[in-house]
Amino acid sequence: MAGEARFHWVRVVVAVVAAEALPILALVAVVFVYSFTRRADSRSPEEFAPVAGMWVGPIGGFLATLLFAWWAGKRSSQRPMVHGTAVGLGTALLDLGIGMLLSRDEPLDPVFFLSNGGRFLAGVLGGWLASRAAVPTRS
Repeated sequence: MAGEARFHWVRVVVAVVAAEALPILALVAVVFVYSFTRRADSRSPEEFAPVAGMWVGPIGGFLATLLFAWWAGKRSSQRPMVHGTAVGLGTALLDLGIGMLLSRDEPLDPVFFLSNGGRFLAGVLGGWLASRAAVPTRS
């Protein structure tokens, strides 16, 4: 129906995948730079990666989710909060699923759950920011 608010699934899915991939790429870049700049007596890149991941993952995940939730919601003049929240929830669930698959039988670190809660909140915040500057679009 005309005037009915549409939910942009493709935009949300793209945002979820991008918000999950960006922190991973950032971690790869951090470890790559570290491997070339480290002192001979410091940790190996393989030992450094999990330590860096404890910082890059939660912080990068929050920022990437915020950015892509805003992106997904900014063109939805009727429902930017819904789009942003969907990105936050989707990113948190995707990250949780990947973490559970990769951890196998090991317990997940509590930081992991805080990080995923942060992703959800980042999605809500991104949707709110998008709602503050929503631009009407043509159907």
